[in-house]
Amino acid sequence: MNKQYYLLIYRLMILCVSGFFLFSCDAGIKDSPDPGTIRIIMQSNPSDTSIVIVPDTLSVTENDFFGVTVFQGKAYKDSMFAILYHDIRSTTQEDITYNIIKIDDGEYRKYTIFESYVPPGSYNRIQFGLKSSALKFSGFDVITVETPDETKYVDLNQPLNISENSVTEINVQISPFKSIDRYRDTYQFTPVVEIISVTP
Repeated sequence: MNKQYYLLIYRLMILCVSGFFLFSCDAGIKDSPDPGTIRIIMQSNPSDTSIVIVPDTLSVTENDFFGVTVFQGKAYKDSMFAILYHDIRSTTQEDITYNIIKIDDGEYRKYTIFESYVPPGSYNRIQFGLKSSALKFSGFDVITVETPDETKYVDLNQPLNISENSVTEINVQISPFKSIDRYRDTYQFTPVVEIISVTP
């Protein structure tokens, strides 16, 4: 048998051995885990329904408006974070304004402010921005409410375990009028926010 014949046999053997290892091992590559979902629902404190604007005490009615803009949500694992979006179809972060004193059937309305896929794992902090611009009660002029730069971000420290293919729902409560302070001739918004429940 000539040299070319042995060279052909050698090449076929190398090909077979390579194919065996290619299909019988995973080369150390593991599938990425499926994401979990964080859903954050915000509702105003049901006991915070009035504000004193001298000389009047104003209570919330169905036609009143207190606009608060939510922006730039993040879920933190220490110094690392996952960006939170308004909903699972979103591809960019949005600034969205909600009327946090909107009343439905005698209660403050609930708003889903974030619903976003995140990598599974343990998280320890939620952060998002809140800013206000105006408060309007029926029969009164619009009240300008300013948000100082140093108070625009809310940090909520809370251990969270996000599992693959599951939803972790975080219920957040904001106290609308406890968040407002009179400062000289203006009103300032310093958000009073807390986590009241986490499921599952």
